[in-house]
Amino acid sequence: MSDYSGRASVSTNSGVQSASTTEDTIMTPEEGSAHVVSPAIADDDLVFREYLSNEPPTLGRCMIRSHATVIQSSSAKARPIMFHIVPKRGQREIESRRLAQSHLIALEELLDPYNQDLIDLFFAKVNICFPIFDEEMFRRTYTTNKESMSPSLLCHLYGNSLTYWRSSPRLHTQPCPEQRSAWLQAEDAMNAEWRCTSGISTIISIILNLCGRPSSHHLGNGAMLGMAVALANSFGLNRDPSHWNSSPSEKRFRIRIWWLLVIYDVWSSLAYGTPPHIHHSQCDVPAPIAEDILGTSASSDRMAATDCFVALIALTEVLSHCLEHVYKLESFVTDTDLRPDLDSFLVIWEDSLPTDELRRSVLRGTRLNAPGTANLRLAYLSVRLLICRSRLNHDNSSKDDIDSHHNIQARRVCEDIVHLVQELDEVSLADFWIPLNAHALTSATTFLMRTALRSKGSVRNPSLKLARTMIDTLQWYRRQYEWDMAENCIANCSDILDKIELVCNAVDQYPAELDLSFLEGFDFAAIDTYQC
Repeated sequence: MSDYSGRASVSTNSGVQSASTTEDTIMTPEEGSAHVVSPAIADDDLVFREYLSNEPPTLGRCMIRSHATVIQSSSAKARPIMFHIVPKRGQREIESRRLAQSHLIALEELLDPYNQDLIDLFFAKVNICFPIFDEEMFRRTYTTNKESMSPSLLCHLYGNSLTYWRSSPRLHTQPCPEQRSAWLQAEDAMNAEWRCTSGISTIISIILNLCGRPSSHHLGNGAMLGMAVALANSFGLNRDPSHWNSSPSEKRFRIRIWWLLVIYDVWSSLAYGTPPHIHHSQCDVPAPIAEDILGTSASSDRMAATDCFVALIALTEVLSHCLEHVYKLESFVTDTDLRPDLDSFLVIWEDSLPTDELRRSVLRGTRLNAPGTANLRLAYLSVRLLICRSRLNHDNSSKDDIDSHHNIQARRVCEDIVHLVQELDEVSLADFWIPLNAHALTSATTFLMRTALRSKGSVRNPSLKLARTMIDTLQWYRRQYEWDMAENCIANCSDILDKIELVCNAVDQYPAELDLSFLEGFDFAAIDTYQC
């Protein structure tokens, strides 16, 4: 079987044989992986087929060579897509596969007898909000053909599940295995599989790695994300499969995996301050709809989580438009030009939220108990904050004016983020969170501290109080619930906030000029990744 579900077998006079099943995407390739061929060569192949093939060229499914296939959209303007099989690497492939399998065995021995519980926990906590797998297909393959599944994929699935150990009724009374050891085994398994022929299972392993918490290795995450995008382009995931000769489940799977990559690419760009890898002009994959993810039957929780996921995809597109302004190297656009576009994108997204319950949760911050809603609320506020700060940084007249409209708007969004954090309960803290959203907490806190430093009197005190509330609340969550999303903000802001409070309180008590000498050499930009 192949990792690439769109690869067809060698054609016969009667047509192309059926493509492999969706299960192949979580297994290791037996023959090799399908790789996109240059568009120029694909065009040449169309000419050859017209003259050499026994079938009419309008069918767009026959092949003239072994292990290659051309897939063509029904649209006359669509560029044909040709794939070629990259063969496996012989003995090196066998040895690397064996090494990856050994890491999976070691991890499962560490987790025994809770392996199946962790699978259940993954689908209850992660997959419901971030639908990587078709649960029924995964469980069937795991039960009947586990030895053919990617060891790296399974290791990373286990690693993700350990984050939610405390929320499992069966597991929370047992000591949780050390997460660091689990992630080391997962990364070693991935390194071993990288020496094999890569497939879509490799991309899924990377997505699971990026989902992993706690997340701290920014450079490593960025490198893996770049590799995943490169592989996705190689496997044609950036192209619309709607008219391909594949099963509906395969088409839905390819679309879903592509958009999971887009989500991580765009939100990583916001969090890490690096331009996105994926560009609109180089992909034409339609966004998934809720019906394609849910299937025929679903619980109310799953329906709510799917609505959140579809809304997150749409919000990711809004953020992508915002980041085009952030990373534009030409002369900055004026504030007048910037404001209508970005604001209107966000307003359209707000109006597109499918249910009243979701609108109340995301826009007002009420009833954040449905799976994924708290994460979506924080993501929404982070986009609002980015837009406010973009306008502020492009308007030189108000940048240093603490009472300007743009500054006030940005402070209000930061206040909303602080209030969101305050209102989280144990259920929300144990819910699914994209690790990249932790940077929104840091951005809000740094902006509040910056405002306090540049202001006097009535503005300074509320900003300092909000920043202190954020840090105190996050420290409590980390101690009481081991909430790793708090770590980035605490590590980057706690000490500097103590110093700012000390100086500001002294100035309020004794009329004197504010002494900021202790901030000399301190790099705010290094911790404020949302600077535009």
